[in-house]
Amino acid sequence: MHIRVQRGDFLSTLAQVQGVVEARKTLPILSHLLLEAGETGLSVFGTDLDVGIRSRTPAEILAPGAIALSAKKLYEIIRELPEAPVELRVQEELNAEVTCQRSRFKIKGLPKDDFPARPEIAPEGGLQMSPDTLRSMIQRVAFAISTDQTRYTLTGALLQVTAAEARMVATDGHRLAMARVPREQVTGDGLTEALLPRKALLEAAKALRDDGESIRLVPLGNQVAFDLRTTLLVCRLIDGQFPNYQQVLPAVHGRGLTVKKEELVGALKRTSTIIGDRTAPTGFDFKRGRLTVSCVNLDLGEAREEVEVQHAEKDLTVGFNARYILDFLAVVDEPEVSIHLNDPLSPALFRPLQGQDYSCVIMPMRI
Repeated sequence: MHIRVQRGDFLSTLAQVQGVVEARKTLPILSHLLLEAGETGLSVFGTDLDVGIRSRTPAEILAPGAIALSAKKLYEIIRELPEAPVELRVQEELNAEVTCQRSRFKIKGLPKDDFPARPEIAPEGGLQMSPDTLRSMIQRVAFAISTDQTRYTLTGALLQVTAAEARMVATDGHRLAMARVPREQVTGDGLTEALLPRKALLEAAKALRDDGESIRLVPLGNQVAFDLRTTLLVCRLIDGQFPNYQQVLPAVHGRGLTVKKEELVGALKRTSTIIGDRTAPTGFDFKRGRLTVSCVNLDLGEAREEVEVQHAEKDLTVGFNARYILDFLAVVDEPEVSIHLNDPLSPALFRPLQGQDYSCVIMPMRI
């Protein structure tokens, strides 16, 4: 194997693929990347057995072949090289030599046959959508995915496709986020429901390219492949039953109250400084035309700030985790949001004022 590749292209590909590499090194081969040089250029593949990414990059193939090299060490070497062509040549006994201008490195590799099987998918079929559609759905629900491995079925997002729309839903038990798009934006078939792991969704969002071409989601038994054209990501589906999220969606009565997004963000950030990293409730005291946001720290003091609101139909005092609301507001593009509240102990529904396709349900906290 002997290739010549531009340092920038190579570094970009390595950075993308090494995101899934097994950090704990339960198997030595999983801390490596598989490099394959062939007729279609250079292919780089990494996996932790749950999520795998294969990415192609342009390269001059002087001699075909394959080798598995340490992901961390190869990335560190290429990152420090000058912006110039890089040559990689596999020598005897699986030693790889990397050269760039006056720099020369030798890295010990592992046989390609030790590497887990590479994913292959059919050239057609599955769901098709634009990169923007998939990225938007992921970004709007990712913050609500649980990172608690003891709640395994909550460590991913549920993708559902019906005749009318496609939905992505995530919850960590304290909040729930749901993004919807019309079925016209998601064409094709073969996938109606899938529980997708958090790691796969975040890596897919990073790999998406804004070139206007559609991408595919292809079912593969207990796996799903994200065909992103130059990048293929395959993930193992979460095996379990996602909660019946429809039961926790509060009924909406009236138009709710309206608040300017940036004013609420500023008030929450400023008042939260008094409690620091503590998981303490932020008080929301709603009166007609006014919202008072407050935080209390028994050791330091308190903070409060008033924010203008519209259409507040009744006086109400309720507590929330401010970080949960800030996470929601961070992915809202509109200048105003609506808040629907029934009572201090029931879940609250947050939405962009003009966007019924995105909802966030947040459980209250006792003040």
